[in-house]
Amino acid sequence: MNRRDFIGGGVALAAAQCLSLVPVSPAAPAARRHHAPGLAGHASPPHPKRQLRIRPAEAAHVKFVRYRDPSGYFSANVPAGWRVRTGLKPDGKIDLISYAITVFDPKRPEREVYFCLNNAIGLRSLEARNWQIRAYGPNSLFAKMPIVGELSTEAFFAAMGPLCGYRKFTVLERLGRSALGGNVVVAESTFAASGRRMQGLYHAVVKPMPQIVHRNMFNPAAGSLDVGVVTEYSIISETAPKEEFIDWLPVLDRIFASIAFTDAFHRQRQAAWAQVMGTSRYIMQTADSIRGMIMDSYNRRNATYDVLSQKRSDATLGYERVQDTETGEYYRAENGFTDWYDGTRYRPATDNAAYLTPVSGYINWK
Repeated sequence: MNRRDFIGGGVALAAAQCLSLVPVSPAAPAARRHHAPGLAGHASPPHPKRQLRIRPAEAAHVKFVRYRDPSGYFSANVPAGWRVRTGLKPDGKIDLISYAITVFDPKRPEREVYFCLNNAIGLRSLEARNWQIRAYGPNSLFAKMPIVGELSTEAFFAAMGPLCGYRKFTVLERLGRSALGGNVVVAESTFAASGRRMQGLYHAVVKPMPQIVHRNMFNPAAGSLDVGVVTEYSIISETAPKEEFIDWLPVLDRIFASIAFTDAFHRQRQAAWAQVMGTSRYIMQTADSIRGMIMDSYNRRNATYDVLSQKRSDATLGYERVQDTETGEYYRAENGFTDWYDGTRYRPATDNAAYLTPVSGYINWK
């Protein structure tokens, strides 16, 4: 995540994210529902010679380019104009063990895909962190580690918020476990830099690395304490501003699925893993296979919340949902549009599919 860049102990978490005019016939006043002039939430009746303005949705017209990592480690399909960042160790060298990739839109950094192969950050309790501070000092890596507590995707991402530039991480729906063993959740949070609410799809396999010590070395009767760090594998987040998450998820999903590591990366990471872990074996899944596991959980979710959330968003932003009867595509139209539009091409969208399908554009009067 471009806003995430917390590094420690050689293990990095790159966590520190056309106009077309369509003529329409004038509306006959008697044939339209009446709204008082200036009534909040409704558009004013158009002038008889005014036209519809259709602005294509940005997410529906993304141009992808093939990004190739300068180090030769991976490639990915990335929207033109978006940026790519990888994590580095404190000495500036590439961390192959905790390799992290962030793809984000610099104009709207809430739009982001983040993928970290694995990490070791976080402690199980405040007591464990205090023990580590007493042992290694207030300036040690452990003093900066967040308290993860529960070994779950939601607990991990909630704990990382202060370090990664977001707050108020709130789970909307738990989608179950992926085939990798990690929880898949849909959640909201506030992007600290802009104050905007964003929504995302999150996944992580969270495991303990126990280190059992005496709570008090001078008093063994005080009991034991686990002061080990928490490890995470296949850390993934795909986020966008809340009101447009449904629209951008296919784009984010396509980015993540396209990540392809090179043979050179596999060889060098395997060597690094053997040096650190004492074995030449390491867990490595392709981005496309992981993506399939996560999206399978997402597609089997209960979509009720998504429908209600999209309806609330439309109401807040002053839109109503309409459908193009010729193409079947859905659009956001300015509120009150169907009161004054007397054509036959666009009709009010009444089915839930309208709120679960990315919109093709926006309609208002020109």
